[in-house]
Amino acid sequence: MTHPTIRDVAQRAGVGIGTVSRVLNNSPRVTASTRRAVLDAIAILGYKPNTLARQLPRKMRIRNIGVITQLFVSYRSFAERLRGVQLALNEIDHSYELVLFNVRSMPHYDERLRSIIQTGQVEGLIIIDLDLTGEQHELLLAHNLPFVGVNHFQNREWPCIGTDNLHGGRMATEYLLSLGHRKIAYVGDEFVDVFYAFNTSYERYTGFSQVMEAHGLRVPDHHICLAPHDYDAARASALELFRQPDLPTAIFAMSDMQALACIAAAEECGLRVPDDLSIIGYDDLEISYHTRLTTMRQHLLESGRLAIDYLLKRLSGENCPVPLLPPIELIARQTTRPYPPVKG
Repeated sequence: MTHPTIRDVAQRAGVGIGTVSRVLNNSPRVTASTRRAVLDAIAILGYKPNTLARQLPRKMRIRNIGVITQLFVSYRSFAERLRGVQLALNEIDHSYELVLFNVRSMPHYDERLRSIIQTGQVEGLIIIDLDLTGEQHELLLAHNLPFVGVNHFQNREWPCIGTDNLHGGRMATEYLLSLGHRKIAYVGDEFVDVFYAFNTSYERYTGFSQVMEAHGLRVPDHHICLAPHDYDAARASALELFRQPDLPTAIFAMSDMQALACIAAAEECGLRVPDDLSIIGYDDLEISYHTRLTTMRQHLLESGRLAIDYLLKRLSGENCPVPLLPPIELIARQTTRPYPPVKG
C-alpha cells in the first residue's frame, strides 16, 4: 500500500510543497483559507508527516508535548500553571520539549486544535483554561492523542485538573464575615469573556453572593465592580467605588493582581489597608507573599506539575486516574483584620 506524500498533499490542495511544510510547522506566513485547504487535503488523504525525519538533523529524538491556551498576557495564573508544567518536565523526562500554541478566538481555537491533531505535531497535549466541545473531544479520542486539561473549572467529561471557583468564592467571603465585616464589595472580571466563555469571575462572584445572601446581607449594585481583566481597569473600578458615600469595609477581589490594584487605589484615596479596609485576593502568586496579601491559594504550580506527570504516564501506556489538586487554602496575611478594629 502506497502512503500519501507531502507532494500528494500539495497537489490536492493546489499549493506548493513549501506551503504544506509551513502549515505542518505552524508558520504564521499562511493565510487562513490556504491553511484550511492544506488541512483538508491532509485529512482526506490520511497523510501522516514523518516527525522523526524532520528531527534527524538534531542527531537525537526529541518528542513534543503541546500546550494550547488563550492569548491572555494579563492572566498571571496561566504563567504559573505553565511554569509548573515546565519545572516538572525538566525533573521527570528530558526527551520531551514543550510547544506553545496561543489562540485568539474560539474559531481560531478550533482551527488550531484540528491542525495539531491532523498534522501530528505533538505526542501529547495540555489544554490550559479552555474547554472542549463534544466534537473536539471525540476528535482527540479518534486520533488517539493523549491530552489533559489544566483549567479554571472542574470537568468530569474529560481528563481535567481543575479548581472549584464557587467553593473558593464562598471561603473568601466566609473569612471576611468571620472577621466581622458586613459591607463587602466584589471586584472582578466582566462575567463572560466574549471569545472564551471564561466564567471564573462569575463563579467566584456566585460563591460570594450565595454566602452574603445566606447571612441576609444585601450587596448594593455599586459594590459589584466588573471590568476587563487588567490591573489598571481594576484600579479604576476601585477608585470609582471609593468615590461613593457608602464605602465597604472589605473587598473580595477575584485575583491577586486585582486585589493589589485595589490596595493602590485605596492608598490614593487616603484609605489605610487593613485599618480602614480589608482586602483579600485569589491565586497566591509569588508577589502576594512579598506584598503580604491575604489570598486564596489554588495551587497553580502544582496543577501544572500534576498535568505533566499524568500525561507522561499516559504516553508510557499507563492507565492512571486523573490526579486531584489539594483543596483550596485560605492564606491569611496582613491585608485583612477584624472589624471593627479593637481599640486599645
